Parts: sequence; C-alpha cells; structure tokens
Amino acid sequence: MFTVTNGIFCHFAHHIRGHAGPCISLHGHTWQFEITLQAEELDKQGFVVDFDILHERVLQPCHDLLDHGLAIGSETWDETHELLEKLGEVLVESRREFTGDLGERQAGLDGELGTAHNRWLGGIKVAVFPFIPTSERLAKWLFELTDAMLQEPRVQVHSARVYETMHPSELIAEYRPSR
Repeated sequence: MFTVTNGIFCHFAHHIRGHAGPCISLHGHTWQFEITLQAEELDKQGFVVDFDILHERVLQPCHDLLDHGLAIGSETWDETHELLEKLGEVLVESRREFTGDLGERQAGLDGELGTAHNRWLGGIKVAVFPFIPTSERLAKWLFELTDAMLQEPRVQVHSARVYETMHPSELIAEYRPSR
C-alpha cells in the first residue's frame, strides 16, 4: 500500500455555537488541512496522485473558501447575517481612511465547495457550513470533499486531518471511516 500526504495552511476564525467555554466567542487559528491518500498500485508516472492535482482540486479551493474569513454554521448564519452585514460594512469602510476607497473584495469562492459556500457580508468573507465548524466536523467534511473531488477509482482517501492550533502544541482532529 502506497500513501501520500499533502496539506495547506489557512488562517480563519470560527464560532462554536453553544460552546460552554471560550470558543463561544469569535476566535481564530492558524489551521492546517492535511489529506492522506492511498493506493495499492501507482499510476503510469509512479504516483498515487500527483501532489499538484490534489492541491488544485481540493486544497487550494479549501484555502480560497476559508483563508482570512469567518467559518460559521448555517444556524448561526440564519441568526446573524444581518448583524454581520452591518459589521462588515463598518470594518471595510475603515479602508477609506487609509487607502481612500473601499478596495477590492478579497478572494473567495463563487458556488459550492462540498456542502459549504462563501458569502460576503458588507465586504467581509464568511464561509457557511451546514454544521457547527469544529475541527472534527471540518476533518470529516475535508475527507468527503476529497473523495468526491478526486473521483479516482484506484485511489482511496485514507484520512483527512485538521490541525486547529499549530502553536505552542498541535491539537489535531482526524476523521477516518471505519472499514
């Protein structure tokens, strides 16, 4: 069995709806999304999957969806999008003081990525998921997204890891289906 692992870093904030501790507040992390693929046989070029393909089809779209954004669940979205719109307008308006205009909308995704999508509220990027975006749920989402995006019968997704905090110690959530 051959395995390969590839990952990407993202900086984004999230909110854990109903959390009994400090994660009820909006807070951010430097995240790493990591995917491990496996195959019994290599392709004609000697790869499980070319790292560039995994990066282009899965990791870069995840980065585009999340980097420098806010990840929230759909229930939180339903309850807060009007307030976030006003907050976004105020935050983006602050550019005018320094640059003289509102600048350009930051990069993101148009359309769906798996079950998530971007919304721009007053100019700030929000990633909306159909679940509360904990590390564990994001790891499962990443696994399922990778499986759907690759569609390579010879290759299986072994695991998807989400590193929530890179400093001072690693806190890792991993999803691997039972087989």
